[in-house]
Amino acid sequence: MGRGFHYIKICFAAILMACVQLVFASGSYSSFTINHLQGLSNSAVLSILQDNQGLMWFGTYDGLNCYDGRTIEVFRTDFSKGRTLDNNIISRIQIAADDKLWVQSFSGVNLFSTDSLSVIDNYIFPDEETIVFSNRKGNSWIVGKRNIYYYNVRHRCFVKAGKMNFHLDNLQQSAFVDEKGELHIVPVNDTKMYHFSLNSFSTDSLQTNLQVTSSLLHSKPIKKTFIQSEVICFIDSADDLYLYDASKKSKVYIRNVGELLRKYGSFMNVFPFYDDVLITLHTGGILRLMASQQYQEDLMRVDLRIFSAYTDSQQGILWMGTDGAGVVKFAKKDALVTNLMLSRMSPSISGQVRGIMTDHYGTLWIGTKGDGLIRIPNYQKELDINSLLIYSPKGKWALSEYVRGPNFYPVFMLKKKNHGDDFWVGMSDSLLYYYSYQSDKLVPVQGSIKYSTEIHGLYEENDSVLWLATLGTGLIKVVLDVSHDVPQIKRFRRFRCFAEQKEIVEYSSLWVQGDSVLWMGSRGQGLVRFDIRKNEYQVYSLRAMLGKAVNDVLCLCEYDKSHVFVGTTAGLVSVQVNGRNIVPSYIGREQGLVNEMVHGIVKDDAGILWMGTNKGMIKYDPVSGGSYTYYYSKGIEIGEFSDDSYYRSPYNGDIFLGGVDGLLYMNDRQSSIPEYYPKLVLRKLIIDREEVNLNRYYSDDKKMIVLPEGQNTFSLQFVALDYLNADIEYAYILEGYDEKWSLFSKENEAVFKDVPPGKYVFRVRYKKDVLDTVYEEYSVVIKIVPFWYHTIWAYLGISLFIILCLSGYVYRLYRKGFFSRLARAWAISGRGLEEIRLEENLSMKEKALGSWSAYFPYCIESEQITFIQRILEIIEANLDKEELGPTFLAEKMHISPRQFYRKFKDLSGIAPSDFIKKYRMDKAAQLLSDTDMSIQEVIESVGISSRPYFYKEFADKYGTTPKNYRARHKGAASAN
Repeated sequence: MGRGFHYIKICFAAILMACVQLVFASGSYSSFTINHLQGLSNSAVLSILQDNQGLMWFGTYDGLNCYDGRTIEVFRTDFSKGRTLDNNIISRIQIAADDKLWVQSFSGVNLFSTDSLSVIDNYIFPDEETIVFSNRKGNSWIVGKRNIYYYNVRHRCFVKAGKMNFHLDNLQQSAFVDEKGELHIVPVNDTKMYHFSLNSFSTDSLQTNLQVTSSLLHSKPIKKTFIQSEVICFIDSADDLYLYDASKKSKVYIRNVGELLRKYGSFMNVFPFYDDVLITLHTGGILRLMASQQYQEDLMRVDLRIFSAYTDSQQGILWMGTDGAGVVKFAKKDALVTNLMLSRMSPSISGQVRGIMTDHYGTLWIGTKGDGLIRIPNYQKELDINSLLIYSPKGKWALSEYVRGPNFYPVFMLKKKNHGDDFWVGMSDSLLYYYSYQSDKLVPVQGSIKYSTEIHGLYEENDSVLWLATLGTGLIKVVLDVSHDVPQIKRFRRFRCFAEQKEIVEYSSLWVQGDSVLWMGSRGQGLVRFDIRKNEYQVYSLRAMLGKAVNDVLCLCEYDKSHVFVGTTAGLVSVQVNGRNIVPSYIGREQGLVNEMVHGIVKDDAGILWMGTNKGMIKYDPVSGGSYTYYYSKGIEIGEFSDDSYYRSPYNGDIFLGGVDGLLYMNDRQSSIPEYYPKLVLRKLIIDREEVNLNRYYSDDKKMIVLPEGQNTFSLQFVALDYLNADIEYAYILEGYDEKWSLFSKENEAVFKDVPPGKYVFRVRYKKDVLDTVYEEYSVVIKIVPFWYHTIWAYLGISLFIILCLSGYVYRLYRKGFFSRLARAWAISGRGLEEIRLEENLSMKEKALGSWSAYFPYCIESEQITFIQRILEIIEANLDKEELGPTFLAEKMHISPRQFYRKFKDLSGIAPSDFIKKYRMDKAAQLLSDTDMSIQEVIESVGISSRPYFYKEFADKYGTTPKNYRARHKGAASAN
């Protein structure tokens, strides 16, 4: 049994090592697959092209696919249309013009319009195998086994240019068209490259002249060529591989590939990618010839058989069409962060990351929630599983051999001692631990603090005095005897802090201001300031100061000596500290911070805050107030972050954030990676929830979208053609219709309803970083054409007709003396009418406002009375809500808070908040005297959460307690 178990352990370790090697193999490239889950029509992809607009096109065994980084649109044969794709098997795609593509199928060549998204023409070459070639301008050639053709733009057809007098092994890999429109062909078993040029692609075919020249390409016969754009990779008769750049006329020797051909079989394609050369194999897989290692081979992705490849030089992406796996996108790793995932280190680790620390040896220490302390030597180098160790109070183990038992060893906090290398370890225990480098183990301090508590913050006042911020026991001062090899606890003391008659015992975080003031984040009561010189404390309720539920504090981050950022379960709070006074300001969803639960905050040298949240990492700029969320993007593999796990190394400035299954770190170089900003394109127009052909609504110059008034409810979809970054945020405005720009979000659709006739400008911009101040922008004019009866001429005609009718009617009244009689009556009763109107308004005010009318002495006009009546209705309906306040009422009244405040005070003479307080107290008094509700029920029904606050305000207004008030009024009622 013992031998069998030992054998299983050896096999498990071997499998683990193999998995780790697989994870870190080919580490310089990242890949992403596009398949049916994203909408790809077929998983066998024969051809790939990026058009001049930046859209990606995939030719598959079942249709043509257009991909914009978010969605895929599929085009197939549809014989119900006048012209259509002649076959759904798309073998090649090339540029035909700025707005057209050549789509070659197994049946012929189709001219496809990217504007109308339809086939314009079909061309068939029935008697020979042909391949279409073109450049980015659309200068196009057809190379066949027997003939060469060019596309005559004037005649809109292919014209035979000459005979094919060469032997071409693979048509697709034997030619290319340069930027001048010249066709270049490299035949098999030849040393030359042949050049075909025309004087024009657009003149009459009778006036077109073809010139054929040649140039020496290589001294030995070339037996195999692989061409992409103007880069030719070829293998000569000696099996030497060369790379020739036709645009630069430079040739580079790579290596001899004879041994590779014998070992792996024939090559399907060869092309450069960054500094490497990649070879796709007929048998499947990719050979990577690494320039950094004298082009030694590295076999990668043996699971793939590659049909086609395309290199996007703008973003540095290699697109590969596969046999059965869809499109695989390769890019060089320029990740924002480096991930260290616990599950890759050991499948036995199940606890999330909590405490984090580095030392000057380059070691990374990770505290986990249940699995103890992990040690990673030289964490910035390639991970060596055999060097990883795990520590607990029971001892240490190699991580590869670790199996979690029944014991639970959470490590919440790691803090280096003031002197020496050792560091304190905050655990959940009545004992205090530290790590000793000399003995290489966790050492318990002699003695106990008698309370089993979680230590989340520690301040070492001096060698013998520690202050512990704990979750469960509050603040503890520990005095040590350090005269022994192992420190001993001489004494300890708990400091009890109270808020609203409730003891605060749960602290999540600690910030030390100067050398004598501790700021502690509490779970539920806000911030606590403790002066260790005077043993005095002060509690600050952020909820009471801001009117937001931000008293549950998770983390603290010092910005400068008098400024701290507070992460809470409901958003971020910026706190300016001036002695005992603080000025907090809230930063949440309304300010653009999408994820409001902030678990950890780290500040970098540029003053940027990096925050781990419940859904992604946020980059926040306190200066501009902008934020940007990374959620499983830019190489980030952690989506949910955890408490306590935020740290910045004092040795190299690395920033660490930990999560539920690992941690990530980044340095200044990673956090400042330059971004590529592609252009924005308008993708779809949707009218009344039905997608329409956008091209049909463009003006002739394509600078305006024209819509009839009957189609004035519409939406526009747009996208930035970025194929590496999915976390792009957009903002838009329809100038002349919208008052301001929309907030930045990942939503890429703008919806407009009932837009009046007129001319507007639709503008959309995007950003990829919180520091972006100059945005990439797209704009287009949108014109809503009115119905004929809404035109200016119709309005003028109708107005003129009404004026004529009124003039005739007024003249008739004048002839009858109506106006003279009316003037005499008005002069007599004018003053009396005014008095009647005032009396009617006062009566209406008394009826509408009841007993509250006296509070609004300046409310006279009927519109004003209606305004106040609506406010009273809202207050009465929402009185039990704690958030009832001026901002709440302004939102319900659909006006700005500033306008609401000014208008209310003009009518009442008091601030809205003071009136709400009066209303709550009067309502409470009424409930106390008229109902049998308990005092607590009365407090809750008037929307007050603090019982002491209610008693204080009630006593200030009525001069007695609620209980005495009820007794007095109930007694009076009984007497009556």
